[in-house]
Amino acid sequence: MKHIIHIIVLAVITVVYISCEKEDYALQRLSAPAQLTASRGDTSVFLKWTKVEDASFYTLVRGLKVIADSLTVESYEDDSAPDTLTEYRIYAVDSQGWRSATYAVDSGYLGIPDGIEPRVPAKLEASDTNIEGCLLSWSAGRFATSYKVYKNGTFYKEVTNKEFLDYAASVTGAEYTVYSVNHNGMSKGISVTGKKAYQCLDDYETYEIGSVIEPWTFIQDRIGYYTEGNPLVTNERPFNGTKSLSIKKGKIELMFDWGGVWNDGYYTISFMTYKASGPFKLYSDFGIDDTVQGTGEWVQYNYRTGLLKAGDKFKMVIDSREDDDILYVDNLSIEYAKE
Repeated sequence: MKHIIHIIVLAVITVVYISCEKEDYALQRLSAPAQLTASRGDTSVFLKWTKVEDASFYTLVRGLKVIADSLTVESYEDDSAPDTLTEYRIYAVDSQGWRSATYAVDSGYLGIPDGIEPRVPAKLEASDTNIEGCLLSWSAGRFATSYKVYKNGTFYKEVTNKEFLDYAASVTGAEYTVYSVNHNGMSKGISVTGKKAYQCLDDYETYEIGSVIEPWTFIQDRIGYYTEGNPLVTNERPFNGTKSLSIKKGKIELMFDWGGVWNDGYYTISFMTYKASGPFKLYSDFGIDDTVQGTGEWVQYNYRTGLLKAGDKFKMVIDSREDDDILYVDNLSIEYAKE
């Protein structure tokens, strides 16, 4: 019985001791500085804060980074301050290294004095795999308040972010140049070439010569062919590259099906055709119904769907079953446009 009583008494003492320790710890934590002010300068941000009694020093944080520790005075000049608005926090620290539980906070950034032009943006990159458009991204040009984007030498867009998605980008590519801008002027530019990617492109270069495009041959997920008449991959008359598709007494249907399109928007089907003479038909389930006469030259056709919602389907048919003349097809593609 005495043993049990001793255990209970010891547990009570332990709880009381821990509670006292927690209470002492909480009571002994320093207060944070009551106020922090960040004043903008031409090349620095000047920081001042109220004094905390019993503080041994202060710790200053910019964003998520400690930029000064062991500060014994209530002021600091940040000569590496950013050009964009950034949060500063100041903590008081006691002689045992315990930091105040809270902090004073303010935000600041550099001023841009007259005559200081912005620095050139760095590391400009342009995508060529994005089906929505060409995505440009770059590193900040110091002292820039905005950026001007030029396309093929002509002003195109002014932005404040360090990236820009050109929804009107071409699949054939363009040269983009980005300049830093502030009220004092514009920097030199940095250039790169970029383009929008096709949703799909079949130039028949990956097929063996003599390959037959069988019904339900897929180009990629959800996009495939239905065929009749055994369309054949040949090297007889390529538009460019080394191969094309020959159709005699047959047809090929390009289908975006099996789940439909991924994105809301418009889709352009493009292809090259060659037929020495005789007619062939082009039709679709989105309103195309044309009969075309062969001219003995390569001709490009472009057809745009109406606005489609994600999950909608469409098909484009190239039909040459009316005579024995061979119809050649090359560079059959689908291009996506958000608008």
